[in-house]
Amino acid sequence: MRVGAGCTIQAVTGRQVSAPLGAVLGGRYQLVSPIGVGISSRVYLAVDTQLRRRVAVKVLHEALAVDQTFLKQFREEARAAAALNHPNILAVFDWGEDTLSGATVPYLVSEYLAGGSLRSILDSGQTLTHSQALIVGLETSRALHYAHDRGLVHRDVKPANLLFDPEGRLRLADFGLARALAEASWTEPAGVSAGTTRYASPEQFKGGRVDGRSDVYSAALVLMEAVDGSVPLLGLSTAETMAARIGSEVEVSLGYGRLRGPLLRATATDASERCNASEFEIALLAAAEGMPKPAPLPVVPILNGDDQTTELRLSDATAGIAILGTLPGEDEKGNPAEATIGARSATPTGDPVVPESPEPAFGSSSDANASGSGGDLAAGSLATSAAVTRSKSGAGTQASTRKRRWPRVLLIVLLILLVAGGAAGWWFFIRIPSHEVPDWIGQDVALVTSEAEEFGWKLADPISVREDGTVVGEITEQIPVPGVSLSEGEEVTLTVSLGPTLTAWPDVVGMTEAQATEALVSAGLAVGDVTSAHDEEVAQGTVVSATPAEGYPPPDDQGEIPRETPVNLVISRGPAPRVVPEGIVGVPLGDAKAKLAEVQLTAGVSTEHSETIPKGTVIRSGISPGTEVPRDSVVPLVVSDGPQPIPIPDVIGKTGTQAASELEAAGFAVSGIEGSPSGAVLATDPPAGEPHQRGTPVRIFTRQ
Repeated sequence: MRVGAGCTIQAVTGRQVSAPLGAVLGGRYQLVSPIGVGISSRVYLAVDTQLRRRVAVKVLHEALAVDQTFLKQFREEARAAAALNHPNILAVFDWGEDTLSGATVPYLVSEYLAGGSLRSILDSGQTLTHSQALIVGLETSRALHYAHDRGLVHRDVKPANLLFDPEGRLRLADFGLARALAEASWTEPAGVSAGTTRYASPEQFKGGRVDGRSDVYSAALVLMEAVDGSVPLLGLSTAETMAARIGSEVEVSLGYGRLRGPLLRATATDASERCNASEFEIALLAAAEGMPKPAPLPVVPILNGDDQTTELRLSDATAGIAILGTLPGEDEKGNPAEATIGARSATPTGDPVVPESPEPAFGSSSDANASGSGGDLAAGSLATSAAVTRSKSGAGTQASTRKRRWPRVLLIVLLILLVAGGAAGWWFFIRIPSHEVPDWIGQDVALVTSEAEEFGWKLADPISVREDGTVVGEITEQIPVPGVSLSEGEEVTLTVSLGPTLTAWPDVVGMTEAQATEALVSAGLAVGDVTSAHDEEVAQGTVVSATPAEGYPPPDDQGEIPRETPVNLVISRGPAPRVVPEGIVGVPLGDAKAKLAEVQLTAGVSTEHSETIPKGTVIRSGISPGTEVPRDSVVPLVVSDGPQPIPIPDVIGKTGTQAASELEAAGFAVSGIEGSPSGAVLATDPPAGEPHQRGTPVRIFTRQ
């Protein structure tokens, strides 16, 4: 139940306004659209026709215009509020009085904030996290600290007075108005009418002296409601609330986490034990340490695009206000690099090759003989020795010659033996063996290298090429050609394939299977294995990923891949199905939406009245929890719209006391009587016959 006084703002739904739309107050403020109503005023979105900007105009009730005490206090408080300059206090631009339909109407002009109020957030069924509530508390305490230091007490801190700009920055509104209303002809105990009893401090109910610590108490109750949706120590009537606030301490549960300490200090029943606004701010800052970063506040904008009017568009147009690498052995193009066939730089083991020194050229036959084989060298030496011996023995006798025949025979035999031995030594020790070169075309380079080394041949640096129809490491050419006899130690040059020629890697992700197959075949690639998998991003039936088959290289830095590579495809089956979560019935709509959003489901909301289920609570779900549904499905939820509204009783002409009793008997709360309680009732706000929920506060206006 909401019990309110002051200027609690709530959405206007078809209620008649007390000032005609289009009226111009003070010669410059044109009323455009009603955006809120309170028990003492109505609030309009207006256009300042001089400065071409949007403003909020609070038009006070006509009955207050005849109260000179109120008007005097209103003027003083308006001046004081206009002097406040703080980023968390609503800026007051102007104030004054004008005549509408022959009646004097006081009004107050302030900045217009499109982000709504904390009240509108809570009325939408949403609550704040601890971190979000801490930010609201910090900005509220800073505004109060600034005002209290300048001698101003708000007296009416409540969610409806915590306003937000579209970015979520808080402004505290209605400074001074509560005090002015307190000086009017109210019938409640002194001080209570100065603020909404729903959030009033114990000293406000007692009618005692009220200072800044009263505002801190109210701010703490507001934060508690913002977190858990309920106001502490709130009775079914003003009297019950008064008794609870004066006689009991606020219970702050452990569920408030790090906020519990500051809230305990701010809600002490005895004002002398309560912290002031500055101390409350410091306590909140200390609590912030270790808390997670808050999400943006879920502000509820006042107007949407459909609420635009000619005046607002004119304001927008005039003032600009918006509401609304290459592989080894290839050149830079990927072609085989030029190679010198037969060039040598290393042996198969990697050791450098030292070229053989050329044989020296000799000019005489004796030199040539000397450079021959071992056998020739021995024969030449013996022949020279024999000739020298014959010349020395030419003068000898015949007998001596015969004696020397036998040694000569021995020398000839020895020479023959020496020649035979030299030939054998050349064959076995000097001659270089040769082998017929095999046909290595199509064989693997590792096998060919091993075989060539067994034959004693040297391997030149291989020539690398790409050729379709081959595999990596396959021999495509060889020098010498097969069948040639090649001596050991001579060189073999091999041309080795790097695999098929390269082709650009096609991007087939997001294509259908048929499209991807066509793209791969066109690029000279093959389709490998095709599998399917759920994917949250890629549409059903399209390619999630394409990768070369196992054992094949991925695309290189230039985005190219060998032709004929098999490419494996994964086809999307779409998002995985979601399971409707438990716990979406019997909870506030915001909680149910959050649980559905966690599994990427949305709520389709319809409402129906219920006498037993609180407003905003989910009555039932159109799909049973545990049911599998496609991602992004809409789950129908039926939400309680609270009890059926009932009309305000017609109490016109009855005394204020009689009217109050009849209204309370009908289930409404009487928020105050303007005028004498024994005087005849002139009007009620809301008016008679207008349907409202039970517990709606009603203000009674009587004859003095």
